[in-house]
Amino acid sequence: MLSIVLAIVAVVVDQVTKWLVATRMALHSEIEIIPGFFSLQYVHNTGAAFGMLRNGRWFFVAVAALAVAGILYYLRQPESRHPLLRVALGLVMGGAVGNMIDRIATGRVVDFLLFYWRDYYFPNFNVADICVTVGVGLLFLHLVLVERKGTA
Repeated sequence: MLSIVLAIVAVVVDQVTKWLVATRMALHSEIEIIPGFFSLQYVHNTGAAFGMLRNGRWFFVAVAALAVAGILYYLRQPESRHPLLRVALGLVMGGAVGNMIDRIATGRVVDFLLFYWRDYYFPNFNVADICVTVGVGLLFLHLVLVERKGTA
């Protein structure tokens, strides 16, 4: 249940933030929040993370749907009971669904978070991307700390 609730919260926060940006900012406009470090910049992304594999709309929808189906199946297994694992899977699932909604509805994802330092600009991203990234990081942490401890 924890994973499902967390996934729903992630999807809602992701979709609300994207809606706020899309309805209050012009495409490609930028609002500097922390000078020289962080801005909100409204862009569309038809690819994967960091703009890779542009125009792969249905490929990414299929990958996200398979990931969500796999996570839902795994959550029904006894070995998925650890809270850290459930949080990780909930975040990954929520992020996947958040971006999948955009791809199905419009063929693109709204990205708006932009971090930079001097001449280096990290690619724009959104809340769903954060959820997937943090979720994968927690999965790795679970594998290293919990699974390894259980097999030692």
